[in-house]
Amino acid sequence: MMNSDGTHWSTDMALFAALPGGRAVIDWFGFVPSFHDAELDRLELARGAASMALRAFRMTEAVDAKGFFVLDKHAVVTLHFSDVTGVHLTGIAASILLEVGIRRVAVAPTGFSTCGGPNVGDIEVGFETSYGLEGSIYAREVSFSVDPVR
Repeated sequence: MMNSDGTHWSTDMALFAALPGGRAVIDWFGFVPSFHDAELDRLELARGAASMALRAFRMTEAVDAKGFFVLDKHAVVTLHFSDVTGVHLTGIAASILLEVGIRRVAVAPTGFSTCGGPNVGDIEVGFETSYGLEGSIYAREVSFSVDPVR
């Protein structure tokens, strides 16, 4: 994930594990996922809350007969945002993600002309795309649910 000054940041793994449902996501995949190549299945914003569902998987080191990496551990991982304090999105709705980053806001971002915007201590979920929608959602609380896809 890129900061506005061009520096790179990535998920705060301790924060990810401490968020409600974070340990279940880690247990399912075996690590803190970056959600590379996950599909943005759904994004909903309503009355100060939001949810973002990602169709995700684990890429193994094994290759199939056609030379493609074997994918397993398919799941829909949903991020639930309570008390959303800011949203910045750009692109189109169909989206394949490059990376998702999760961290606490250390310096309140600017540019929220229609609301107060995020505060220091809020949680930022930023996502970059290979194709489609990207941006950040800021909230006071974030939790996860993981629904395996068989």
